[in-house]
Amino acid sequence: SSGINAEYGGAEKQLQRVPWQVIDPLITTLQHSTKDKAENLIALLTCIRQSKVLSSPNRENTVIRRDECKAKHIYKFKHPGSGRCTKPGECGFIIRDHTDSNNWKLELATDSSYYRDTDLHYHDVISARDMCVYKVYTLILPGGVKLDTVDLPGVRWRWDWWFYWLPHGTRDKLKGCYVSYNMSDYMVAKLNHYKV
Repeated sequence: SSGINAEYGGAEKQLQRVPWQVIDPLITTLQHSTKDKAENLIALLTCIRQSKVLSSPNRENTVIRRDECKAKHIYKFKHPGSGRCTKPGECGFIIRDHTDSNNWKLELATDSSYYRDTDLHYHDVISARDMCVYKVYTLILPGGVKLDTVDLPGVRWRWDWWFYWLPHGTRDKLKGCYVSYNMSDYMVAKLNHYKV
């Protein structure tokens, strides 16, 4: 999956579940493939989707769109666990992308100095392990068929996997950058709080 690390926390050991918001468009796109192996990939993605260990349903995730107007990767998001916020500006987080020892990676910016030149502030209740970063593209297949698909972070961010799997002449247009934020841990904790 397309997980990110906390800026100073290092890699998480817990497996991040792939959100259905990512799996479903991949399956739909592959159904238009001209490659023989597409059926194998569809079967694999369907198995992942059916697994409660490997995937998370839409009801567990909040989709947050990146603010396209800013130079930094800004996501405005008020996590319900942050309570009644009285800090100036808006609640949210920033995703940094950079190269470190020739490796490209995404990180959740947790240092308050990174937020100084924005109208955003970060709450430490937000966790990198609950995020799946992806981009949505509208694809235009030969014949005019349009469908939305996802692109997960890869080398230099854009992977363009569909140019291999779809018919020659397929065009694409970026629709937006998103984070699917898994809220299941928060929902379980809140439910357990009310049971006590």
